Amino acid sequence: MLELYTPQYEEINTRERITIDIIKDGQEFLQQFDINPDYLLDTVSVVYKYLRNNGKIPHNLYKFFIAAYYIISRHPFAFPVHESKKTFCERFRLPISALDYCVERIVDTLDYIRILDDMNFPYFIDPKRDICLKFIKNLIRSKVDKAMMRFLIGNQPINSQILTEELVNEVIFKQKAFPEELLRQLFDIAFEYVEEGFLEYKEYVRLQKKMFI
Repeated sequence: MLELYTPQYEEINTRERITIDIIKDGQEFLQQFDINPDYLLDTVSVVYKYLRNNGKIPHNLYKFFIAAYYIISRHPFAFPVHESKKTFCERFRLPISALDYCVERIVDTLDYIRILDDMNFPYFIDPKRDICLKFIKNLIRSKVDKAMMRFLIGNQPINSQILTEELVNEVIFKQKAFPEELLRQLFDIAFEYVEEGFLEYKEYVRLQKKMFI
């Protein structure tokens, strides 16, 4: 039976095949260098997602593979990673300015979280796929729900800072889900999520006062 495909389908299918060929080339390119093989698939996955979100194939795409490797190799659990950009770029014969440009493009496109340790070295977290961050978000949601119920039922005051401190201590010292050395940075991330969690209830509290008080 003859199968007919629309031009749009063919265009999407062709673009997908081109993207797959590109990441295969990028994988072979990275394997020329002294890289950690455990990071290879995650690196090409970052470039794949970037290309799908960006919609255009940038010039000299290989530098984006290097930038993706830089990002993947600097997850918080790799702490401490105090290799300078200069040393990193010399390994790949890439200008620092090119690394900075590509990292910024990837981080902005994929909404990565960037934190700095106390020596100003960067670390990157994928907010959509990071397992530890998902655990932290779930823990925050549970604690926010309980705090809000105690407030609504028993009029117990809510303090986002105290709640965040309790959560961070549990994540770092009990669950070991984040490096202890990055406690301050985790607090900033968690505090923002705690505040966002309470925003879901503020509208309810406002309506409750309007309707029943």
